[in-house]
Order: sequence, then C-alpha cells, then structure tokens
Amino acid sequence: MSIFPKLEGLDSLARRDGVDTRPTLIRVLTDLYVQKPTHTAEEERHYTELVLRLIDAVDVATRGTVARKLAAYPGAPLAVVRRLARDVIEVAEPILTQSRALSDIELAAIIKDFGLGHAAAIARRHAQALPEAEARPPERVPATVIKPAVLPDTAPDPELAELFLSAGSAERRVLLMNLADGSDEPRQPSAPSPAVRQLEAAALARDPRVFAELLERSLDVSGAHACRIVADPSGEPLLVAAKALAMPPVVLQRVLLFLNPTIGESVQRVFDLAALYERLSTQSAAKIVASLRGVDPVRPRRAVHQPVYHDDEASRGRRGTAVRRLAASEAKAPARDETPKDRQRTM
Repeated sequence: MSIFPKLEGLDSLARRDGVDTRPTLIRVLTDLYVQKPTHTAEEERHYTELVLRLIDAVDVATRGTVARKLAAYPGAPLAVVRRLARDVIEVAEPILTQSRALSDIELAAIIKDFGLGHAAAIARRHAQALPEAEARPPERVPATVIKPAVLPDTAPDPELAELFLSAGSAERRVLLMNLADGSDEPRQPSAPSPAVRQLEAAALARDPRVFAELLERSLDVSGAHACRIVADPSGEPLLVAAKALAMPPVVLQRVLLFLNPTIGESVQRVFDLAALYERLSTQSAAKIVASLRGVDPVRPRRAVHQPVYHDDEASRGRRGTAVRRLAASEAKAPARDETPKDRQRTM
C-alpha cells in the first residue's frame, strides 16, 4: 500500500512524454506531508526520496513554494531542508530565516559558500530570535545597563595599544600571536552574555554608533577608542574587543558581516577574521584592552586630562623659568676677551 496513494496517478503522468507534472507533483506531495503533525521513519524516507529526485527538475517558483511550506513545518526532513537552504536566495530565504533544523556550523558554511544574500537571511533569523528589547537598540544606552568586563590580571603597557592600533594588518597579527598563545585555551562560551547580546543587536541593526557606545561601557575605554575599534577597516581591533568580552564565534561572524560594511562586503575577509579569532588568546586581548584603559581611561565627561606625573606641569614651568633666567644672566655678563698673553703683561 502506498504511503501517498493520491499521488499514484500524478506519478505515472510525470513519466509521460510531453506532460511535465513534476511541479504539481512536488507541491501536492509537500501539502500532504505537512498536513500531518508527525511521520513514521518510512514516510519521511519516502517523501525525502521523492522530493530530492524531483527538486532539481522543477523551476525556482516551485522550489520556493516548497521551501516556504517546509520552513514553517517543525518536522521537515533535514536532507530536504539542507538542499533548499543551498539553493538560490529566492528559494533559500524562508528556510534560512525560519527553519530551526540547521545548526550554527551548517549556517556558517552556507554563508561561506553563498555569500552576503544568504548571510543577510541568516542574520534576520537571529534578529527575530532576540528579545524585542534587544532587537531594537535604544537611542541612548543607560549607563547602568552595561558593566565593564573583568579582565585577567595584567600590568598595562601604555604604549601597547597605540602600537597595535597604528600597525598594519600583518603587523597586528604577529603582535597578537606573540603576546600570548591561545591554542591551549578553552573554547569561548556558546551562550552570549547580556552585553554581547546587545552588541549583536546593534550590529544586526547596522548601528555603529550604538555599538560603539555599548563597547565603550563594556570595555571601560574612551569613546574615541571605541569608535576607532568599530571603524577600523581591517577588523583586528574588533576581534580583540570581542575576545575580551567572551563573544561566541558564531555571534562574532554576524557582527563582522553587518557592523562595518568595509569588512562585511567580503565574506572571505569575514571568515579570515573568524579563523584568526579562534587562534587569538584571551590574554592577548586583555593586554591590549588594559593598555587602552591605561592610556586613556574613561573619566567623567567634564574631567580635565591630568599628566602622568602629578607635578609634571609645575616642574615643566620651573624648568622653563630657570632656562629663561640663565639666558638673561648670560646676556648681562661682560664680555671677556683678554688672552693669556695679556694676563702675563699685567702681572
């Protein structure tokens, strides 16, 4: 007995020359499948085999119809979902934005293989999964929402941050690898912190201003440094900030894709940075951030910059006064032009 007896006539028609009923067959087959809340293993196998045999022979519109029906169906066969997700974006979009069948690893591979259109659909899927308050970053972020990240104990090097930010991409990578080795570190946590979720929401909303403000408070660095991290076209400073905040790698990929257009327009660059992030150590990131804090720590808005040494300005003033007095005394001193011979005649 056939699992889908109503399709037997269509199946025979599909084999006749001159009558292509395959689009109708696959649509009806899918309608019957999604009408039942659950299926036996045999029914799932039968449906999967039929659909995968027919799907490459039907047009984009038909594949899109099947994708929309299966995207909202919890029991959609994984093999069919995977095939539709790797189709053209018109077909893949409903699967990528709605289906929960694909893992983050599979979604990352799809972004790498298919580019920005598929990446945008995947990002919308994650934006929809965020709480409403996080999916819409506020115009101004209250200071109490974000607390500065706690870094590992490390002595700040005041020159390190500027050395890193001013270097080229290749030099930065060498510096990061030499600061500490991250190969033996445990993997980043899979569950993002509240601060990281808000940063992701700001990135998905393509709002670098809010992202920089959140980053300023999360890292306890100056607003100028936060903006410099966000706007950097190479992306390594953003990796340092993300590692210091323990941002999960899959979240980082979405941030890289949508925050800075210069980075996100190249999927290859995104994955190159993601690979570097896996090798970057938390200790290296902590040293860079500690240097950022040490060089230009966050202060109240109206605070005046103080010199490194509290008496520096006074000492500089005293040195300047002493120089001027010495110059004046030399100017008043009489000229002495007598020679040793003159001194001998006067003796």
